[in-house]
Amino acid sequence: MAKLIIFLSIQLMVIAPLVALGLNKPDYKWKTLILFVIYYFFYASFLSLPFLFPETKIIQSDNWNWSGKILAIAGSLLFYWLFKKTFTDIDYITFKQRKKSLKPALFITIFVFLLAIGLAFLCVKKSDEKLEYFLFQFTMPGIDEELAFRGIMMGLLSNSLKSKIKIGSVYLGNPALLITSILFGLGHSLQIDNDWTVHQNWFEFFNTFAIGLLLGWMTIKSGSILMSTLTHGLINVLPKIIFWI
Repeated sequence: MAKLIIFLSIQLMVIAPLVALGLNKPDYKWKTLILFVIYYFFYASFLSLPFLFPETKIIQSDNWNWSGKILAIAGSLLFYWLFKKTFTDIDYITFKQRKKSLKPALFITIFVFLLAIGLAFLCVKKSDEKLEYFLFQFTMPGIDEELAFRGIMMGLLSNSLKSKIKIGSVYLGNPALLITSILFGLGHSLQIDNDWTVHQNWFEFFNTFAIGLLLGWMTIKSGSILMSTLTHGLINVLPKIIFWI
């Protein structure tokens, strides 16, 4: 647990300057920002529960953290239900798309999504290992991480920070989008080993940071995490399916 707290504290210290730049003077929405920090700690804790307390393991699997993802999704939905009023102005946890959103792209995404399902089942029907890989990667990361990063965290930040920030005359963009993308990248690239040594994989960081920017942009444009959730699933499995084929 101590390692987890240090891990999360490092990430929050990294994003602190962007949070400070994004604060709306004099309307500091501290309650929303505090909820953001509390949620991030609880979210990461739910993901780690099966490793910290094996009795919380719902699904027995040696390859994938099914239990942690399911617990994190349940915890995120409970948090959203308890604090739904906080998302009054901007709420991305909806299936409703904005009228001027990327509707053609949504239809294309759904088509490719269904095509990927068909191709995958042709490839995995004789392999239990491939089937579990496909089922996990196609569902759990997309639902869990889009609900958490783009739905709740980007929603909380969008309701408490400016829509754009700049340093001098240089615009950096939407702080909520940048912050959640940085956290998304660090969550996949930063590690603390058993010797308490911090390891940072910069290739993995920039890869997942870029994906976070894309998924966050899609969410902001459409006003919903629907398209980003579908796209997230495709990003996870399409390269592997192509390799299998």
